[in-house]
Amino acid sequence: MGKQVNPDAAGYLLEAAACKKILKELERLAEKYKRKIDREQAARKAEFEAVMQYSSEKDILDAYGWEFITEKQYDRYLELFREGQNALEHHAPTRSEIAYDILCRMAASVQRDIQEWEFCALTPEQQRTARERAEKNLIEWKRKIAEIKKSAVL
Repeated sequence: MGKQVNPDAAGYLLEAAACKKILKELERLAEKYKRKIDREQAARKAEFEAVMQYSSEKDILDAYGWEFITEKQYDRYLELFREGQNALEHHAPTRSEIAYDILCRMAASVQRDIQEWEFCALTPEQQRTARERAEKNLIEWKRKIAEIKKSAVL
């Protein structure tokens, strides 16, 4: 970052370092929940494949009648059988998926805090340079988006 003129810069950088530590922990937790979500999706897919082995609702009822499946499984299997692939793809969010989304939002917020603290630690000249660079990047990004939209229309 170079020489700091701002006497509060060390404090700002300390805040940024603390935020980086928190961000690392949030990312670790998010990965944990992502793995759990992947396992849940695999279990739903396996359940769907088990249901699709039945050729009709009567076959599912027979399996329940012969006690091959429980009443809870029977209700779930009927739902999956009737809704098909749509039930697999458009299910209600699980607690793990909600927790993962919350962790991702928290991580994004902490990342913004890190950028803000690091920006505050810069000298006024460095801040001006960073703003100019950000404005140029935004203009370039908008140009690329317009270019992509234009090529998609053609």
